Amino acid sequence: MRKLIFLFLAVLSAGVVSAQPMPTHTELFDKMMTSISNVRTLKFRLIKNERMIGGKMAPGDQQVKMQVNPFKCYLKIAKPNEGAEVLFIKGTNDNNALVNPNAFPYINLNLDPYGDILRKDQHHTIHELGFIYTGELLKDAHDRYKHKINEFMKNEGIIKWDGRDVYKIVLDNKDYVLNDYTVLAGEDLIKIARKKKVSEYNLLELNGLKSYTSVKAGQVIKVPITYAKRIVVYIDKLTYLPIYQELYDNKGLLATYEYHNLLVNPVIADKEFTKDYEGYGY
Repeated sequence: MRKLIFLFLAVLSAGVVSAQPMPTHTELFDKMMTSISNVRTLKFRLIKNERMIGGKMAPGDQQVKMQVNPFKCYLKIAKPNEGAEVLFIKGTNDNNALVNPNAFPYINLNLDPYGDILRKDQHHTIHELGFIYTGELLKDAHDRYKHKINEFMKNEGIIKWDGRDVYKIVLDNKDYVLNDYTVLAGEDLIKIARKKKVSEYNLLELNGLKSYTSVKAGQVIKVPITYAKRIVVYIDKLTYLPIYQELYDNKGLLATYEYHNLLVNPVIADKEFTKDYEGYGY
């Protein structure tokens, strides 16, 4: 009987010792940023919904393989243009993307990633694929309110999402406002967005502008204080990457991004970033 009691106490004690305390907000973000910095290659399915001007949500679904440095990516689109392909290698093809539209005119196109065609109904360009851009935005919001992080951020614990254990983090910016900003010489919405760590598409929508270059020096525009008013993020417990993101502004839901079938640092052969790779439709 004594042996059974001692054995029970030993098992119970071991369970208590091995139990891991919930990481603090800062510990989670530090681990996330470290994990992002260690990413060299990625494969994933990206499912997204982004609010367009007028309020309609535009769905997107694409298979992605990418290399961080030097930047290379290949996309196979399921939505909205099923079967379309995008191949980009930094420093080649005049820094244009090679696009198979899988539709009329049924020829390969060389398109500027920042141009209107590739940016149609898109909040971001291919240059924002992966987690570096997202991590910078999240870190900016975290660091800006670090002195009162417990007021703004809530760790809702570990939940299951897409078969993974994730930390559900909610950041509510109680100081969210739209500020006036005077455009400087040489600035467009993309440069302003990068400087202020906000969404250039959001700037387009907020100010009723038609293009990212339709501002001039001295013009006063509205710029949000942070990228989003409310952010819901799922940080994968295994990889510490932000595999689900839900963003809100003063109008409501701005966008959602879901990373499925994520592979971190897989071996991707150079030939997989060529138009002649087996299975591609170029």
